[in-house]
Amino acid sequence: MTTKTIEFASPKDLVAAPGSPWDRPRSPSFADFVLKPEYRNRIHRFPVGITTVRVLPPLAGSTRDWLLGCQVLKYSGGQHLHGRTLVPDHRSVFDVAYRWCLKHRPESLYSKQNPQGYRLLADPVSVFGMLVETPDARMVVARWAVAGAYDGGRGGVAGLGHLVWKVFQEKDENGRFIADPSDPETCPHLVVERVQPKGARYPSYSLRLGRSPSPIGDWLARMEPAELEVLRPLEEVVHIPTPDEEWQLLENVLPPELVARVRSES
Repeated sequence: MTTKTIEFASPKDLVAAPGSPWDRPRSPSFADFVLKPEYRNRIHRFPVGITTVRVLPPLAGSTRDWLLGCQVLKYSGGQHLHGRTLVPDHRSVFDVAYRWCLKHRPESLYSKQNPQGYRLLADPVSVFGMLVETPDARMVVARWAVAGAYDGGRGGVAGLGHLVWKVFQEKDENGRFIADPSDPETCPHLVVERVQPKGARYPSYSLRLGRSPSPIGDWLARMEPAELEVLRPLEEVVHIPTPDEEWQLLENVLPPELVARVRSES
C-alpha cells in the first residue's frame, strides 16, 4: 500500500480570525473598485509610523510612466475609475447623469452652496506600484498605492498621491531632478511617515528620499516568486467598469428611481 503524503497549508495563506472562530466576518466599509478584483487586496494602507518603499518603475510593455494619474468617481462607501483615465473620450454613466441633472434638476447637484447635492464629477487620484519592506525588513512584498492626488490648493490637506508625486519633482542646484522613480538603478527608496494625531479627522504624511541609489534588483531579490508574479503594468491593474456596472454604482449617489429615469431618458 502506498503511504499518502500529507502536506500542510502555509500560515500566510490562511485567513486569520479577528476574534472567536465563530465570529461572523464584517463586510468592508469602503468598496474600492479602482483596481481589478485580483489586485484589490494588495492596495497598501500606510500604517501609523514609518514605512520604507521602493516605487516600481514602469514595466516592459507599458506605455505609462511610474505613476498613473487617474480620474476617480467617489461616493459614500466606495469609488471607481472613470474610463477617461485610459481612454480620453470615454463617456461615463456618471457623465450622463450629470448632464441630465444639469438640464432637469440643476439645483440637485453638489456645489459650495449645496454641499449635500449629488457629486457626479471625478477627483484626481494617483495609482502606482510599490515594493514594500515588511516590518522586520526581511522580506519585500508587492503592493499598489491608490491615493488621493488633491494638491491642497483650495484649502485643506494635500493627498498622499500628490505628495509622492511632488517629492520626485524636487531638483538640485543645477536644475536636475534629484531622483527619477522610472530609473531601476539610480532611484533611492522612499520613506513615508504617517501621523494620526488624536482627534484629527485626517492623517498627515511626511516623505523623504533615501540618500543613495536603491537598485530595484536588490528589492526583487528579497521577494518570493508569488510576489514577483503579481507585478504588472499599471494599465493591466486598474479596472474600468462596464456601463451596466456603472448604472448600479450610480445608485450610491442617486436614488434608484431617479437612476432608472435617467437611464430610460438617455
